[in-house]
Amino acid sequence: MKTISVYVEKAKDGTYWGTSKGLKGVVSAYGNSLKDLKKNFEQAFSDYIELAKDLKEPYADDYENVNFTYEMDLVGFFKLVPELKITAIAKKAGINSSLLRQYATGTANASEERLKVIEKSVHKLGEELLSVSF
Repeated sequence: MKTISVYVEKAKDGTYWGTSKGLKGVVSAYGNSLKDLKKNFEQAFSDYIELAKDLKEPYADDYENVNFTYEMDLVGFFKLVPELKITAIAKKAGINSSLLRQYATGTANASEERLKVIEKSVHKLGEELLSVSF
């Protein structure tokens, strides 16, 4: 199974955009929500492969069974979910909150290792939130 990486951005008007990475050519789509973007991107990708098959492109058969991963940078993530408190994420990740704020606004760049620590902390928070029942 091939994995297609999709880079996600959120425009100023609130629209979500997704662009393929690592494909021959480019597939792009948008949506008014992240859910809409995913649905629209997967349809656009399906259309892309259908056209490639019609044109007898040799790579078309390589994408019979695909998985999509949706990625964004840290700045985009904090724009996507402004409700998250940077201080709380920093504490969970064991990093200085002012440094994470710089990463979140794009005034400083985090190393790959630091990004993984932040990602792991956000995922942990998500697991904790999913375990809540009312």
